[in-house]
Amino acid sequence: MVDDLVGLFDALFPNNRREVVVVGHSMGGAIAAHAVSSKRIQNVRGLVLIDIVEGSAMDSLPSIPMFINARPQTFESVESAIRWHIESNSIQNHESARLSVPSLLVPINDGKRMTWRTQLLPTEKYWKEWYSGLSKTFVLAPTAKLLVLAGTDRLDKELLIAQMQGKFQLEVLPLAGHTVQEDLPDRVGDIVVLFWKRNRPLNIPVTRL
Repeated sequence: MVDDLVGLFDALFPNNRREVVVVGHSMGGAIAAHAVSSKRIQNVRGLVLIDIVEGSAMDSLPSIPMFINARPQTFESVESAIRWHIESNSIQNHESARLSVPSLLVPINDGKRMTWRTQLLPTEKYWKEWYSGLSKTFVLAPTAKLLVLAGTDRLDKELLIAQMQGKFQLEVLPLAGHTVQEDLPDRVGDIVVLFWKRNRPLNIPVTRL
């Protein structure tokens, strides 16, 4: 998946010279961290992980199949899928749900119902590999780093120590759920833009005497 991310970036921005902030949510955060650490994306000015911590992710792995099996397997319409995401508190922001949920679905052959685009359970054997060592990878990434969480209880020991040492910026948004960027999109957007501006290189004019 890191190869996919790097390939997509190279296709969209060949010979890139612009500053880049790589952002990843949940499992996407693990992919982002490994991609940045590999130095295969050029001109990275920052790495942002949203609500993903190795410790809590590893602890939650045994319960994920139960959660997946408890979800509806089909929906009568996109609107019913949006309603389920809101009512289950998977997404708290109705406008965000209207924008993001349709891309999660594909029509079933009968043309009357929708199902999930990505089937998660077949990937279960890879889950541990995705998250193992993530905290260290994030802390050692060769760029400025920002971690956005819905709660400080998600910090594991390695991240807690690194945060006290000032190795990354931490922002906590306790009013959000796991989909932080969807529940509070304006707040997350402001945080990321300020993070980028704070870590831009100084452009100090040189005056000849």
